[in-house]
Amino acid sequence: MDDTTDRTLDEYLVALSQAGSVQALDGLARRWTPRLLRYVTRMLGGSGDSAEAARDVVQETWIGAIRGLRGLRDPGQFPAWIYGIATRKCADAIRTNTRRRRLDAGVADGEADRSTTDVRSEQRIDLATAIRGLPPIHRAAVHLFYREELSVEEIASALGIPVGTVKSRLHHAREALKKQLAATVPDVNEPETSKRGRL
Repeated sequence: MDDTTDRTLDEYLVALSQAGSVQALDGLARRWTPRLLRYVTRMLGGSGDSAEAARDVVQETWIGAIRGLRGLRDPGQFPAWIYGIATRKCADAIRTNTRRRRLDAGVADGEADRSTTDVRSEQRIDLATAIRGLPPIHRAAVHLFYREELSVEEIASALGIPVGTVKSRLHHAREALKKQLAATVPDVNEPETSKRGRL
């Protein structure tokens, strides 16, 4: 199915769901839950520990979507609208997790967190790891633009921010990724003898 057909089907399912069709809502959930899981997993950091948290956030996203679906005026805006809900639910989960970690840090000595950070800094950074290292606001923009192929305008709608802010976040994310990845790639212009001399 091409992108136009996908969007048309989504609009149709949204309209039927707004009219009260449980089957259409089920179809919408089957089509969108995998996308939302990918997005939420990336937003939460993508670690194995976050799989259950991602499922919980997606469930909360659907609860919010079901409650507000009748208020969605333009079914064509469904992708931006559902990602907006997911983004807000991710922000809630990140805030809750941050509070929990702060409380745990006050009780524990924090050595486990430091050793995890040390291990990560020693590993070779690939693109996925670099993206996970971005701040959540940049990670959201990158995921929605490159993975979900939303337009800048749709991302602005999903995140509730101006178009210029989306462009700025994408720019800053690209710059941060360039710096991060450049630090892990050896300089190919460097003479072979000096490379060997460093070993």
